[in-house]
Amino acid sequence: MGGDVILNIGLAFVLISVAVLFASRINFSSIPFLIFLGMIFGPNAPEFGGVSLGIISDSESVEAISRIGVLIMLFYLGLEFSAGKIARAGKNLFKSGTVYVSLNFARGLLFGWIFFNSWAEALVAAGITTVSSSAVITKLLVDLKRAANPETELILGIIVFEDVFVAAYLSVLSGLLLTGGSGGLKILVNILGILFFIVTVIAFGRRFGKFLEERLKFRSSEGFVVGVFTLLLLSGILAEKLHVAEAIGALLLGLVLAETTHSHRIVQVITPMRDLFGSVFFFSFGMAMDFRTFGGVAAVAAAAVLMTVLGNVITGYIAAWLSGYRRKRAANVAFTIMARGEFSIIVAGLAAAAGLGGKLPAFAALYVVALAFISPVLAKKSGFFHDIIDYFIRKGTGRDRPA
Repeated sequence: MGGDVILNIGLAFVLISVAVLFASRINFSSIPFLIFLGMIFGPNAPEFGGVSLGIISDSESVEAISRIGVLIMLFYLGLEFSAGKIARAGKNLFKSGTVYVSLNFARGLLFGWIFFNSWAEALVAAGITTVSSSAVITKLLVDLKRAANPETELILGIIVFEDVFVAAYLSVLSGLLLTGGSGGLKILVNILGILFFIVTVIAFGRRFGKFLEERLKFRSSEGFVVGVFTLLLLSGILAEKLHVAEAIGALLLGLVLAETTHSHRIVQVITPMRDLFGSVFFFSFGMAMDFRTFGGVAAVAAAAVLMTVLGNVITGYIAAWLSGYRRKRAANVAFTIMARGEFSIIVAGLAAAAGLGGKLPAFAALYVVALAFISPVLAKKSGFFHDIIDYFIRKGTGRDRPA
């Protein structure tokens, strides 16, 4: 049994290495290739002549490594900033986050009604197309070396804001789909509790940082690594108990530890772990996809991708402008928060469990995969696309005409 586990993980890492090396060779993000190889060689692999390409089986060990990967990626992103910075930008972040999420959700609701012709399915489609993928965005910021850019503070804020929205949305959706009622008071209490937890950690981040400062003064590197990793896991557990995404717990811990003198040492320790475990997450994500279900939803998924790209450029620019970012920094925000991911699959699964919309899971999967290929290109070339947009704006307003 132990040998099977090692063999399974070993084969997975061989394929992960192929994806990463190929992406590096062509100077492209490894995310889509990791997802693609997970699909092709995972449990839902294609067959040729009765022979399946599936050499990697779904297992608890791969899933566990994958979940740790998400925690580490969000933890690293938090370390690049600090709770103090986020708190000081609180008003702008709240304003930008509210506008960004509200416009995206309204757009998704309209799209869902047009293509699925049911308000219940429209509500699910809105959830699938609204929330960005924190894991994909984090890796893009790292790959593009933008983690320390000023505008990344807004992207971080939007990720946190989206988590509050997720809590509210899932509470309402679960109530409507699974229990037939909304349970208004219970939902409100749950949302306020989550919001209080997030705001408290950000507002008192410096004090929490001072408390952890002394606890992390390990002389040995072994003690330091074990101590930080234990804190990371505990933050995920605590967040989950409070009905907050475990990855957001890791992000908040990173914001707190960024206030300490240990932040640089933690970054050095966590960076190789981020790259290793993060790659497993995207490979595992691909393993859960079944390409056989894509055919019947290709047209709807293509329309959703087009709507997301065009709509997200507009809402991303608006959110950036509201926070004081202009020109290429605004473009970096708009084109980086394009990706959708694990939450879209979760929402579709919830709808399927409630007996709603048999095509929604396949639609969500194809939509996510398509954006996984498109979003790295858009993020990398954000400056180029901004120049094109700026050119047409200037031409349309006559600002480029000679006096």
